[in-house]
Order: sequence, then structure tokens, then C-alpha cells
Amino acid sequence: MRLWNDYEGNTIAEIYPIEKLLRPEGRSAFFSTSNGTGTPAVIRLIESLNDEYEILPRWKVMAELNQTHLVTLKKYGQTTFEGTPLLYAVMEATDADLSQILCERSLSVDETREIATSLVEALETLHGAGFVHEHIEPASVLAKGDVVKLRSDCVREAPEGDEGIALKKQDIHDLAVVLLQALTLQRSLDTVGPAALPAPFDKVIRNGIDGTWGLAQIAAVLTPPVVAVAAAPVVTPAPTSSPTAQQLPLAIPEAGAASAPDVSAKTSAAPTERATPKIVLPTPSSRADRIQVPLEHDLTRQRIWVVVACAAVLLVMILGWKSMHKSSRANAASQPITTLADVDQPKGTASTAPTTAAAVPAATPVAPAKAANDGAASRPVATIDREHPWRLIVYTYNRQDQAQHKADQLAQRNAALRPEVFSPTGRAPYLVTLGGAMSREDAASFEAKVAGNGLPHDMYIQNYTGRSR
Repeated sequence: MRLWNDYEGNTIAEIYPIEKLLRPEGRSAFFSTSNGTGTPAVIRLIESLNDEYEILPRWKVMAELNQTHLVTLKKYGQTTFEGTPLLYAVMEATDADLSQILCERSLSVDETREIATSLVEALETLHGAGFVHEHIEPASVLAKGDVVKLRSDCVREAPEGDEGIALKKQDIHDLAVVLLQALTLQRSLDTVGPAALPAPFDKVIRNGIDGTWGLAQIAAVLTPPVVAVAAAPVVTPAPTSSPTAQQLPLAIPEAGAASAPDVSAKTSAAPTERATPKIVLPTPSSRADRIQVPLEHDLTRQRIWVVVACAAVLLVMILGWKSMHKSSRANAASQPITTLADVDQPKGTASTAPTTAAAVPAATPVAPAKAANDGAASRPVATIDREHPWRLIVYTYNRQDQAQHKADQLAQRNAALRPEVFSPTGRAPYLVTLGGAMSREDAASFEAKVAGNGLPHDMYIQNYTGRSR
């Protein structure tokens, strides 16, 4: 059985060199590679479990969407590497993800608005194509240069009817939670005061979390109104031989703000203009004191200030993303490489917000288990329990002795976990489960209870035979 870092230095599909392991994720892993011409790219490898007929058509649609704020899938397919069936997807390389910068600081209102508008556009495209994301979290929000992008390799088809509508609302709920995290570093409104959310995010986050607003309403309040500047000619006094106070006003036209279009409409009409107000200054004492101020000078100053403000916002965003990129490199350098034996399968349709874990009660250590090669493969393997079909999956192995060795290690560390080896088919893959066979409610409760106690963060519960939660 190969570990994920064993793939480094090899070539997949006879064209994609596997360079560096970036991160494992369940039964898949991400590597740096090139697209066959030397251009940097990222390749995701997935161990096939006879589900390629579901995954490959999804990737085909994502590759054809061509949405700016979705990570571009360049190539995809299936292959075999030294007898192991694999699915692969080659996608554009990105610089960093949002979770890394939130480990150091929160975002400004302008930075959060940029992320919100980008994610809304990406979700509108996904939902319009009949897909749901189900993995909207800071780690799925990526940056390529100054463009915000959402992962596109983990989507699935939206079910028909009420279930599909509910899953799309869950995507919007998760989007609102990400915006809340970006502004406050908190995941719940219960810990945030009323004044902590600036406009318009006070409405976007609250109405997004409770399901009141959809993507159209959020997009409407995030889009700033269009302002038209009305140009007016400079008013000059008429020539006269005997100037009076009525004949010599010095008027400086002021550009008026245009009325904002209705942001709730899908297409906005051309903005209307207000009457241009005039500021009348005191009458000069003589013709030599009369000074005409052209409107072009005032508009030039306005343009200069607009350019300066835009440059300042852009500089702040660039510094923020560079800080996030440096954090990404530091975290990658300090984090040990995780192998395939130490990761599990990703969750399916659950909300991506993590559950606060309760501490597992301490258990008396049991006697050390025998080595994996000392008869572990001959031990009985748990099979499907029709009355209690739900199980909590933490590790996946292709060999029974390795799975049994991991279960023995967990039992030695804490017998209250009740680890055992389970195989739904009686052959590979062999799954290391905790808590035995349970109902769905018991499995979800047990997962929340043991989370955060040195176990993989992406463990999941699944119904055998059924689908994962």
C-alpha cells in the first residue's frame, strides 16, 4: 500500500509530474504539478471506489462553466498507478486560502465586500447549473492574484424538490457564516454584539443565516449605487459699464449626486440627475477682483482623490493577501506530512461548520495490542448491522492487518472509543470505526463527543448501506 508522499517524483497519466504533496483530504490528496508544458498547476488524486461515474461528469460541467470566481478545472480523467485505480483533476494554481489569514487577523469591510461579491457570483453560477457546493468554509475560499475564487472540485448535483431547495439555502447560510468569521473571527451571532457588524453586513449576515434572504437580495445590497456627476457650465457675469451687486455674482457650480437606481431590480435603468446647486460668493469690489473658477479644475481634483482612494484600497488588499500567502508557507513548512493511512473520507452533505467537541472521558489504558503482522489479519471483521447501520469512520486501509493495528493503537490509548475494523463487503477497503454500530442520532452524538481529541478532523458518519451524513 502506497502512502501519499510516495507519489512524489512519479508521473500520472504519462504527462503530469507529481512534485510536492500539498495536503491530504480523506481518500484524496493535492499535489503541485504542471499542465504538461511547465505551467504551475495543482492536481487532485482520488482513490477510486467505483464512484467515478458520479465524479467525472461533475468535473466535466465545472470545466465548461468558465466562471471567473470558480477555480478552473483544466483536465480530468481516470488512470491506474501501479495497480491502484485513480481519478485525477488538474486545476489552476492558487496563492492561499482565507482560513490562513483569519488565523492572524480579521478582514476590513472592503476586503469582506470583495469576498462576498465574488462568492455570490460563484454560487449563482453553481445553483443556476443545478449544483450545490456543501463545502463553503474559509479553507475553500482561495486567492489567485487579486481574484477571489471558490473551490469547484467538490460540488454535486442538487436533488429535485424540497431537498434541493434546502441544500441551496444551506450554501447561503454557510456563506453568511464565512462573512461573519471574516469580520469578527466568530462563527455564531450569539457571541457578536449588535454594533459589531457594519452595514451592509448587519443585514446580509443575519438574513443569510436565518434563511430570509437569497443570493439576489444579498447581491443587491452589496452592489454600491451608481453615481453620475452632472457637469454644468461656468456662469459668468454679463459685461456692463456700471457693475452692481446684481450684475456681478461669482457662482461656482457644484457637481450634484445622481439618484441611486433601484438595487433590487435585476437590471438598473440609467441614473437620473438632480438639479445642480450653486454656491454664490460675496460680490467683488471691482472687476479686477472677479475670479472665474472653471468646473474642470474641480472635477480634476475629484478624479485625483478617487484615484488615490482606489489605490489605497488596492494596496490594503494586496498586503492582506501577501500576508496570507506568507502564513500559508509558514504553516506548510511547520506541518508534518500526513500519509494516506492517517486520513479519512470527507463528509458528504453536512454543513461545513465544525461542531464544538466535548472532551472524551479518560479511560483506563488496556494492555498493548499485538503487532499487525501477528495474526491481526485473521481476526473477525465487523459486518453490516441492519438494525443499527450507522458507523463513525476515522481511517481507511486497503489491508486488514494495517486497519487492525490502527484499531489496536486507538484502543490502547482510550478504550472508551471502542475502535474496531469494519468492512461492508468483507474485503478491501477496511474501515476503522469508533463506537460500533449505532443509530444515526447516536453516531452524530458520538462524533461530536470525540471530535478534537487527537482524531482526524474530517472523520464522518455513514449509513451502511446508505449515504454519509
